[in-house]
Amino acid sequence: MKINRYISVAFMVIILSMSSCDSFLDDQPRGNAIAETTDHYNGLFNTITFMNMTMADYTHWLIDQIQLTPECIVNFPTTITNYDQYSAERAFRYQKDVYKVTENCTAWERCYKNIYTYNVIANEVMNSSDGTEMKKKAIQAEARVSCAWMHFILAQLFSKPYNANNADTELTIPIVKDANSNEKSFERATMKDLYHFIITEMEESCPELEDRKDHNMRIYKTTGYALLGKMYWMMGEYEKALGPLRMAYERLKNETDFYILDFNALQEKYGYRELTLEELSDEEQMMPNYLLPYTYANPEFLWVKQNTFLGVFYIAYFDIAIYYLKKECYDLFDDNDLRRNLIPTKDKNGTPYPYPVGCIRDKTTNYGVEIPEVYLALAECEARVGSENSAKELLVEFRKYRMLTGHEGIPGTVHTKDDLIKFCIEEEDREFMGREQRYYNLRRLWNDPLFQNQKPITHNDGTAIYTMQEDNLYLQLPESVLKWNEKWR
Repeated sequence: MKINRYISVAFMVIILSMSSCDSFLDDQPRGNAIAETTDHYNGLFNTITFMNMTMADYTHWLIDQIQLTPECIVNFPTTITNYDQYSAERAFRYQKDVYKVTENCTAWERCYKNIYTYNVIANEVMNSSDGTEMKKKAIQAEARVSCAWMHFILAQLFSKPYNANNADTELTIPIVKDANSNEKSFERATMKDLYHFIITEMEESCPELEDRKDHNMRIYKTTGYALLGKMYWMMGEYEKALGPLRMAYERLKNETDFYILDFNALQEKYGYRELTLEELSDEEQMMPNYLLPYTYANPEFLWVKQNTFLGVFYIAYFDIAIYYLKKECYDLFDDNDLRRNLIPTKDKNGTPYPYPVGCIRDKTTNYGVEIPEVYLALAECEARVGSENSAKELLVEFRKYRMLTGHEGIPGTVHTKDDLIKFCIEEEDREFMGREQRYYNLRRLWNDPLFQNQKPITHNDGTAIYTMQEDNLYLQLPESVLKWNEKWR
């Protein structure tokens, strides 16, 4: 429908400078832009709202690595953005219904707004003017992968973990393929149909993606295969994940602008010690010497879908905390692990915190994909299928960037295949400490026989212990969604 080509400038905040489309805006009625040429559709990707998700994702508060003390709760209302204290506390206490009745579900809204625009591009770009067939297919492929990935992220937030045994009957989220703002009635898809849609869109589209030409706000071929492999890995389909992850790993060798940060080089001037808050938050540091790069400037981030999460950085700027890491998490790092140096244990005056502070990587949740995920997911998959030597080689190659030189080898306590798989998970926990990746691992490993000894998974707020149940592996649909879809109750 032609109406679908009218994109509200105010709604989408389109940045078209990269597409040289000034006349595209100037010639149209104020407040609306009509996409006509291939460059116009390509320009629809260049909006800051695609990179900045800006939503309240309460799955962060389900992570078993974090500690919410009374002090943190007092600080919560005045420091953290986007999140409601009531809902965050309910998530931390592993209560089933997290959202306030009156609270808008920004995660649901943001993801489906992204899906709407991706559908505009995917469904219409092939009929655009002034573009080659190859260029149109590449743009369409990027939109299809992006749209499928937004469905996948929504499923991780609001659906049970993937399970082939009940996929025919388990309901998830709606599949939205059209950009039709007049559509009011949606059906929740079965798990089987949803994952079939996501897999089909990504498998068919990845070969059509372009080689990288620009920044990490856009999906290119390496990114597409990294996302495809990450998806299968998060589903627990480890053999299927191997192909795309291997493809992404090989292609990374030619991605000169994207690489793993070398903590040996970055921490040399500090003497390989625990860094202070001032050193970690020093904005005078410039790439490539920045210990905690901004997400969009981080060479490890292949695709940025960031949700700014300022909690840990409030420690540095205002000397207050909204959550800590559990002490046992800090103990996962040995003295030669340079990632441990990015976790402060003292305040600005040198006074020890009651628990370590999770400043280890960044101040955002990234719903895209990062190079460490490619390495560590591929290593785990290689280990699970019996390619143990390949897994060890990948781990050693990666750990050279994270461990003090000479200590990157696999510990002598790793003897069996199962030991190696468990070590891969431990390495994932160390690398992504306090970040969303731990939530995804809780989902996929919940029924894994190798990881039953991690239960019970608990939180402690200083007065009570809360135990995670299987129903806490996803968020229940909130009232703000259900009131428009009564049949979903």
